Amino acid sequence: MTSDIPTPDRQTSTDPAKDPAADPFTADPGRRRPRRGALIAAITVAGVVVAGAGGFLLYERPSPASKPAGNAHRPPATAEVVRGDLVEEVRAFGPVRFSGDRGVKNQIRGIVTWTPAGNSGIGRGEKLYAVDDKPVILLRGNLPAWREFAPGMADGRDVLALEENLAALGYTGFTVDDEYSQKTAAAVKRWQKAVGLPATGKIELGRVVFASGPVRIDKAAARPGDAAEPGAEILRISSAAQHVAVEIPVAEQDLAVKGAKTTIMMPDGSETPGRIASVGAGRLNKDNESVVPVSVRLSDPDALKNVQNTDVQVVLKRVEARDVLSVPVTALLPADREGYAVQVVQGTRVRLVPVKTGAFADGRAEISGSGITEGTRVGVPKL
Repeated sequence: MTSDIPTPDRQTSTDPAKDPAADPFTADPGRRRPRRGALIAAITVAGVVVAGAGGFLLYERPSPASKPAGNAHRPPATAEVVRGDLVEEVRAFGPVRFSGDRGVKNQIRGIVTWTPAGNSGIGRGEKLYAVDDKPVILLRGNLPAWREFAPGMADGRDVLALEENLAALGYTGFTVDDEYSQKTAAAVKRWQKAVGLPATGKIELGRVVFASGPVRIDKAAARPGDAAEPGAEILRISSAAQHVAVEIPVAEQDLAVKGAKTTIMMPDGSETPGRIASVGAGRLNKDNESVVPVSVRLSDPDALKNVQNTDVQVVLKRVEARDVLSVPVTALLPADREGYAVQVVQGTRVRLVPVKTGAFADGRAEISGSGITEGTRVGVPKL
């Protein structure tokens, strides 16, 4: 006894009854060909048919559809027809990492007198490290500091970034623009006095470091007492934001779309939402498997702040069909030249009903047919 199993390259007919080679999984022309999970499920059904010939009707070639099966063929178990979305998903494990790892290079000559502890957080206006017992301050901005700030300097985006930070820290009295005016210098003097710097109105190169947001200290590359040389790396920092790095099979990469929603399963069993931040190029992993690297950013930046040195599970999902009737794929019975049927169980009465199949996902199959409604009970093998 055999059962036709669909293959991805096979041409299908919209009428299985007229085409003996028709693919029952794509009998509905409005549906896509099943994905790999659906093929596996279909193979499982066929295996059940062969394995149990002579037993419960799910293990036999069914008689003509809608013919009463009688109590002798009552299935060992039943399942309800359910209405809802059919969702395909891929699950992958990966480590929690901090984003934006980079080095901080010192630009001030002297002696290192203080560096922060590893894994500590530094925010705007706070001391990042110290040279000659004077602080180097973290400010917010995307353009690196590349020159001294002083009255009379050429206008520029770096001036605008400095003034935006001064205003955000409460030092105002000037127009926030790209011009370093005398009023800007006056605000700088007030700021310098507050952080323990000489109130000169000038900011030497290297006294401030710009970053796009709060940073996390990974480690210090220099210790107090070391010489501070211009151009030497003094800290390794990262963004305070975390992401999860996972790899998914190349065959499933169409589920990985930048911006798509994901679910992160925490080690304690809880869940937190996330979005795909980036998708890399396909490559071979250490097991010589073709994979695609995916970075997932958490919607709640603090959700993983206490989760380190462990892997979490990322679930990528895609809705295959919305608001449809579905049954476990094991409820499907191959019918001669008629696609598929299910055993409908009503009290002591069992009858075969032909059905059309649509989408497949998560071990379930979309079906439609005469008398098939939400809550209808259909036969399935005993688990």
